[in-house]
Amino acid sequence: MNLAGNLWNSARRFPDNAAVRFYDRVLTYSELAAAAGRLAAAFRNMRIENQSIVALAMPNVPEFVISYYAALAAGATVLPINPLYTAAEIDYITDDAPPSLMITHPLTERSPAVVARKKHVPLLFADSLGDPAKKTIHDAMRGFEPECPVEVDGYETAAILYTNAVDGFPIGACLTHDNLEFDSEKCAAVADVHERDAFLTIIPLYHAFSATTCMNLPVRQGALTILHETFSEDRAMKSLTDDAVSVFPAVPAIFKRLLAKFRGAPHDLSSLKAPIPGGAPFEPEAIEDFEKTFSTTVFEGYGITECGPVTSVNPIARGIRKIGSIGPPLDGIEVKIADESGAPLPAGAAGEICVRGRNVMKGYLNRQTETERYLRDGWFHTGDLGKTDRDGFMYITGRKKRMIIVGGLNVYPAEVEKILLLHDSVDACEVHGVPDSLMGERVAARVKLKPGAEPDKTRLQKHAREFLAPYKIPREIEFE
Repeated sequence: MNLAGNLWNSARRFPDNAAVRFYDRVLTYSELAAAAGRLAAAFRNMRIENQSIVALAMPNVPEFVISYYAALAAGATVLPINPLYTAAEIDYITDDAPPSLMITHPLTERSPAVVARKKHVPLLFADSLGDPAKKTIHDAMRGFEPECPVEVDGYETAAILYTNAVDGFPIGACLTHDNLEFDSEKCAAVADVHERDAFLTIIPLYHAFSATTCMNLPVRQGALTILHETFSEDRAMKSLTDDAVSVFPAVPAIFKRLLAKFRGAPHDLSSLKAPIPGGAPFEPEAIEDFEKTFSTTVFEGYGITECGPVTSVNPIARGIRKIGSIGPPLDGIEVKIADESGAPLPAGAAGEICVRGRNVMKGYLNRQTETERYLRDGWFHTGDLGKTDRDGFMYITGRKKRMIIVGGLNVYPAEVEKILLLHDSVDACEVHGVPDSLMGERVAARVKLKPGAEPDKTRLQKHAREFLAPYKIPREIEFE
């Protein structure tokens, strides 16, 4: 098998269907498969195959999709990276998972290019933006004929996704071809996705939620994905109305911003069968407000990177949902609410959410101890707390692990604390989340200074920016 085979299957079944739209640029399935096939041939010519790692550090552009499936088709492993990470963050990840090639975009190249040059990793660009010194993937594939995906074992790693920095360092979850194929198949079934559907893709494709629900899922079914590289309320609403978008996975912060902008002048979203919030909690009153304003029904779900990530969702195809619930597990996925010993708890009792099924990762890269800590007897222990009702619908009740969710992006306090402690004025610190009406939470810190040190919030934030992406920077700092 090969996860990339879904693209070739859709190209055979729906060759003229639009697969990807980016502004006025449209790629049909036959064009997308041909481009990925040519790039796969170029990769093999570069000896990028057989579990070589291809790092993708770029925004939502068609070249992300082309490169993702080309790497898989060549037999390589994809390493998605937030292109806005600092050089220090990318340096750490690429030390742990050394890539044979990095692909980035001129608009977000600063940190990826710095790391690629430092480590002598070949660098390709999604676009040259007129700079002849920048070799693009289109330059690389020129002269090659399209090749079909190589056969791989379903247990081979398709993507390495860095997450779970509970001990101060992110670790790479290894998702297999079978994990991602299974998860996209079950998502397609629960939402009844078909080739006439259109997905609006605003959440970044390097994020596990987006990769599965906005790329692997529509590509599998021959549907359209409309790429937005940044979020604009006006552009998003225009796409939702003019492009007859039917499936809209996004983080709650995006839904809230749309609601705030258009509450007084609601638009017709009758084509939208499934607004799907994920990545962070969405308050029930905000859901009801969104539904009333736009005359649509919101279907909440739940996922975690290590599990594909989609684990549960309110049954979209059946039109069943319970506000505040993350729904029942997808077909073929087992979920138990467990006590401290791992024993299952009855309906109504709160405990840790544990997941078992073909969607669960095979382990963390180079981290046997952490793999054994979280993956026990086939059950992945998520660190999230929840309960079920008598109908099998699940509800999140809290978190067992220390984590802050900023607009759908996970921030691990231990990682931020590690960086703050590097500053010569800091003796001790504690990082935590505080409520934010739009982003869900924001990062805050309590800092104990060394004797004689003067409190300087701006200086500490400037220090943190050298090592951490912007959303991880403490917005509030309290000095002791």
